[in-house]
Amino acid sequence: MMTRFTRPLALAVTALVAPVAAQDLVAVRAGKVLTGTGATMENAVVLIENGRITAVGSDIEVPWNAKVIDATGKIVAPTYVLAHTPGGLSGGNEMMQNVPFLTVQDSIDPSSLFFEEALRNGIGTAHVIPGNATLIGGQGMVVRPFGKTVEDMTVVDRGGIKLSLASGRGGSRMAQMRKLRNALDEAVRLRADLARKKEEFDAEKAAGAIAEDKDFEEKADKTKQPVIDLVEQKITGFLYVPSAAEVPEVARMVEKYGVRLVLVLGPRCYKAADQLRELNLPIVLDENAIEYTERDPETGEETVVCQAKILADAGIEFAIGVSESGRSAERYPWWQMATMVRHGVDPATAMRALTTVPARILGVDAEFGSIEVGKVANLQVLTGSPLAATTWVETVLLEGEVAYERSKDQRLQLLFGGSEGEK
Repeated sequence: MMTRFTRPLALAVTALVAPVAAQDLVAVRAGKVLTGTGATMENAVVLIENGRITAVGSDIEVPWNAKVIDATGKIVAPTYVLAHTPGGLSGGNEMMQNVPFLTVQDSIDPSSLFFEEALRNGIGTAHVIPGNATLIGGQGMVVRPFGKTVEDMTVVDRGGIKLSLASGRGGSRMAQMRKLRNALDEAVRLRADLARKKEEFDAEKAAGAIAEDKDFEEKADKTKQPVIDLVEQKITGFLYVPSAAEVPEVARMVEKYGVRLVLVLGPRCYKAADQLRELNLPIVLDENAIEYTERDPETGEETVVCQAKILADAGIEFAIGVSESGRSAERYPWWQMATMVRHGVDPATAMRALTTVPARILGVDAEFGSIEVGKVANLQVLTGSPLAATTWVETVLLEGEVAYERSKDQRLQLLFGGSEGEK
């Protein structure tokens, strides 16, 4: 089943910023190209001009004046896309839970090790957004993990707005729901009040009580405007749903407020797979929600549940996240994909969960997520299968320019000693 995708982020192609100083003409010779669309090409060439893919195929002639990147015997794939991550922020969630007016633009740290490791793991695009321990946590940004300033990194400067149904600070699940409903109800009232005042203003103007050259200038409180934008479908909410018990509340929110949502699922949502299928909303599996160990309350017996497999079998399409922690295996894209495949998920489905599906969720699928003519040349050169633990990301190109080379990775050289390229 194809999920209902609606361009959730308020963006257009023009929102993309200038490329990373792309070479005029670049040719990547690949042993194999995984396009991300399901097609695989052997001994192919990816031709890039001014940061965009102009040709892909096994019969492409390499121009004499092209800069050639030799990936013979290796795999070339699109860089991964993260639809939701709190990684790269200089601080965690705000102490105040209801802060829709905040933006991660003020908290993204370009020097964060998260972005360094993202390149090392083949991630080329990430929607950085506040974490789950919040109520309304502010707005995200879509960035590339490359650049000295936030402006250099920006792909889309206004991402989604973070919402959460996870109870925090000792509160109950019902209390969290009530607080979120109250915030949305307030936005609806403010919107209606503003519309009423505008209508009264127009009536007085039509009656001649207000000068013709005067315009209605009253605006909503800036701290409330993002939630008004949410109920007006001008921005998408990325709603964290911790368990199946909260899924009915999601349905009520959509029906009552008409908000546009992407669901970020916790590990215990698989029990509501039928309801999730009926909702037909874009879904991101949180970093720890792909595989889940469940303990029987009576026997104490533990069972490993693969939520990704259950959702895939139910015909639900989803993106997946990776951990921001340097101490977790879940920070590796290959680990997350291989975990799904180990439980029986089709490898193509696993790959789409980090490429075309998240790109579609973010509304940037015309630019990123696959290797196709006309798209931005965000590529990774892999030494082997993207699902194998022994595979390394050798090179990353962002917008046709080399942004990472493993042989020049200083941190790995310090770790292993000498030239890391020899492993």
